[in-house]
Amino acid sequence: MRYLSTRGKKADSFKEVLFSGLSDDGGLFVPEEWPTIEIDQIDPNISYIDLTLKIISPFVGNEIPKEDLRRIISSAYDNSFSINDLVSFKNLSENEIVVELFNGPTLAFKDFAMQLLIPIFDYFLLMDNRKINLIVATSGDTGSAAINAVRNSKYINIFCLYPKDRVSEFQRRQMSTVIEENVILCEIDGTFDDCQKIVKSILNDQNFSEKFSVSAVNSINWARIIIQSVYYFFSFLKLNSNRLDKINFSVPTGNFGDVYAGYVAFKMGLPINRLLVATNENDILHRFFNSGEYKVNNVSKTSSPSMDIQIASNFERLLFELLGRSSKLTKDKMNDLDRNGVIDISKEELKIAKEIFSSGKAEMNDVNTIINQVFNESDYLLDPHTAVGLHASRQHNDNSRLNCILATASPVKFSETVEGAVNKSLNLLEGYDLLFESIEEYVELSNNVDEVKDQIITKNS
Repeated sequence: MRYLSTRGKKADSFKEVLFSGLSDDGGLFVPEEWPTIEIDQIDPNISYIDLTLKIISPFVGNEIPKEDLRRIISSAYDNSFSINDLVSFKNLSENEIVVELFNGPTLAFKDFAMQLLIPIFDYFLLMDNRKINLIVATSGDTGSAAINAVRNSKYINIFCLYPKDRVSEFQRRQMSTVIEENVILCEIDGTFDDCQKIVKSILNDQNFSEKFSVSAVNSINWARIIIQSVYYFFSFLKLNSNRLDKINFSVPTGNFGDVYAGYVAFKMGLPINRLLVATNENDILHRFFNSGEYKVNNVSKTSSPSMDIQIASNFERLLFELLGRSSKLTKDKMNDLDRNGVIDISKEELKIAKEIFSSGKAEMNDVNTIINQVFNESDYLLDPHTAVGLHASRQHNDNSRLNCILATASPVKFSETVEGAVNKSLNLLEGYDLLFESIEEYVELSNNVDEVKDQIITKNS
């Protein structure tokens, strides 16, 4: 398969796209053409591993022999998740189902991508006999998932950037208590958007990134997206007996990566009726889907910190599609965003977006209310991000279809918020004593790209 950047550059291989992360023209890679998956030809009892092989194979092509790719997938997933099927489901009502994506080692949906992405990196690095430096910005969950997956790699150093005082203590300790020589955790005095800006700045510095073999594992990396598209197919197959019926997915999102993975599934032929973009107070995406204006505001600190983002990296990929895959128009719009903090699209382009996307918003009071309500009605705990997704889904109130709400993290990771919402102590952290007793290791940096570069230079000197 051939790829192209949203700003024009072409790539001839999956390997190039994987290791580049961000294109050197500043754009994000997408496939030149969308492969088609015939959903009615897939056995509904297919295993998650076999389904993953089927979905991602067209994007990998013959660069990894199929038998090797299946072995990598099996090795990545077989022993790292707490249940065999990887995904579990909770029925809240006849047409309302929570899709639990937090059965991995770090209790968040990011494990699906990271547990597989890192072994794919290792596969190519072993063949090439070389090492790389991965850089990642995190609002909480991406960092812990990436660190967990990388900690035993012989070929990868990881530099993980998180915003000071803007992740939960559980999330921070999941990262900071991993004491490995190849893990460098950096606390940045800023927001997630600041961390992400540093990552993109380093990747855009071609001389530096080539000299130190720097790549990225945020969802700007195309491989992340295709791996995450699999659980949309899996959910559809397991929950929808009538393959002709379209279903809705409500996706709590900040960086637009997880919901864009749903869009990829849709483009490949999955019968999705609606992708509901669920946001918290940092509602730039919600405002966009209502008005056609993408305007950056200040980042608010909320109880769903993984969504405390204003500049959603993967939005550029959708913008590229809405602009008729014009790299020139996309580049011009993104330059407008950099200069003025705002993008406008036409009514016709917004109409195209609304054919598949809707949006909703939940504030912290809404989050507390719905966590409490679901706990009292169903004896079931939602984490605050999933609560945002459920609130948005109920706002739209589409009882004519199956509504799947992606549960992106375990409530354990946000125990203080969850217990506060239900007004009782639930001992959610029981069994995690070691996490809170272990030594932490991280470096404190200002919001400065040169300080992060110094960390990379020092590690590789």
